[in-house]
Amino acid sequence: MGKRSSINRYNELIAIKMRLDKFFTMFLDTYGDKMDPDNAETPIWKLYKAKLNEYEEVSKEIKALEYWMKKKDVKLDEED
Repeated sequence: MGKRSSINRYNELIAIKMRLDKFFTMFLDTYGDKMDPDNAETPIWKLYKAKLNEYEEVSKEIKALEYWMKKKDVKLDEED
């Protein structure tokens, strides 16, 4: 992966993570009171768990890209 593609992918992942942050805020504001921890097999919990898995995968990929960009000394404002 080249510098430009690494930077583009990183920016894309940050945008996805921000959308997921907003989703969780709105979701928990709306459904937080309806989420019974003793019954985690409801559609609300299933959606929450699916989005949480997506969030974890995005976070892992961001961390990996940050590591490789730091290792290769790639700056986010580089042109190539």
